[in-house]
Amino acid sequence: GVPGHKGALGVASSFRLPCAGERGEGLRAFAASEGGANGSGPEIAKLDFSASKPLRDAANALDNWTPSAPGVYAVFDEKEELQYIGLSRKISASIDRHAQKVADLMHHVQVVEMPGAGKEALQGAWKAWIEAQVEATGNIPEGNRRGNDQWLFKQRAPPKQEIQLTPGKGADDLLVPMEELIDSLVKSKRVVAFIKGTRTQPECGFSFNVLNLLNGTQADYETVNVLDERHNPGLREAIKIYSDWPTIPQVYIEGEFVGGADIIQEMSESGELKKMLS
Repeated sequence: GVPGHKGALGVASSFRLPCAGERGEGLRAFAASEGGANGSGPEIAKLDFSASKPLRDAANALDNWTPSAPGVYAVFDEKEELQYIGLSRKISASIDRHAQKVADLMHHVQVVEMPGAGKEALQGAWKAWIEAQVEATGNIPEGNRRGNDQWLFKQRAPPKQEIQLTPGKGADDLLVPMEELIDSLVKSKRVVAFIKGTRTQPECGFSFNVLNLLNGTQADYETVNVLDERHNPGLREAIKIYSDWPTIPQVYIEGEFVGGADIIQEMSESGELKKMLS
C-alpha cells in the first residue's frame, strides 16, 4: 500500500506523491522533507536490485516466499527495472494482492523486515527508499506515480449478510414448504452456498473451506445459514431432501446443485470452479 492512499496500512497519510513530470531538486526536496535518507527517516538497507530475490519458480509461476511480517518491499520486473515501492504490516499478503492485478510486472522483490514497526516507522523507511530512487534516477517508480492505480488496494467492502428465508418468527413464518423457498432462492441468485454458520463465522471446517474456495474465485455469491432456526426453520434437513445430498455445505450455481465440500475442493484444484464462476 502507498501512503496517501488507503492501502496495506488501511489509513490515509497527509502527504502526497509527486507527479510524474516533477524532476531533480524538486523530487529530492520532497523526499528529504518527508523524512527520506537525507531527512529524519530511519536507516535501512540500501535499495538495490542485487539484494532482491526471484518471485518466480523454475516454471516461471509466481512463488511468494516473502515473510508475513511488517516492512517495506521493492518490486522489479523481468528487465530488472524497479516498478513499485510499498510498505505493509504483512508483506506476504500485500504481494499476494498485488499479484491479482500486476503479476506480469512482478519478477523480483527486495524485502526489509521490520518486526513490531508501527505506521510512522514503516512510512519513514518507505520514504527513505523513495528518496534513494529519486537520487539515483531523478524519478520515482512508475507504480508509485500519481494516477497509476495498478498497485493500489481497493477498500475492502463489508461482508455480505446471510440471506434469511423468513422474517424471524421461526416455524410460524412458514406459509409455504421450505423446499419451495429453497427452489425460489437458488433460481433467483447465481451462486448460493448453504453453510453451517455465517460468512464471517463458519461453524464447521467444511463450510470454512468452501467459503475460502469461493472467495478465491473473487465471484459474488450468497450464503444461507442452515443452523439459523429462527430465520430458516427446518432448513438443515430440507436442503438435504431438496438436493438429495446428505451433507452440508452445498453449493448451487445457476439454479443447479454443484456439490458439497469434496466436489468443490476438486473443482477448485482443477480450475473448473473459477472457470464456471468467471
